[in-house]
Amino acid sequence: MDSGLQSVLGFFTLLLLPFLGIMGLLRKRAVPWLAAFAALWTCGGFLALQAIERTSPDREPLERAWRVGTFLALAFLGTAWLVRRRAVARWLKLAFAVAAVVGFLRALYLYVHAYA
Repeated sequence: MDSGLQSVLGFFTLLLLPFLGIMGLLRKRAVPWLAAFAALWTCGGFLALQAIERTSPDREPLERAWRVGTFLALAFLGTAWLVRRRAVARWLKLAFAVAAVVGFLRALYLYVHAYA
């Protein structure tokens, strides 16, 4: 796969989605942006994967990036939703916030390690 395309996919998958998720936890107005990007990523990735032959060597990294991005987007959307609910205990909110920060730092490390 082209190195430039791989860097772009890595950026969106490993940095942008967790960043928007953390912004949502900080009560910034990032949740609508995260929801819109998650829908765009999921639908656009699905359509792009349908256009690539199953035997193509480029399909596997693209499919992996699409799945990871979709999972991250849904996880952060779910986290932002739970944090805003009053019925959720404070310790659960703290656990989700710590997991989001750790996930972001891990993603940042993986991105720098893979593309630097």
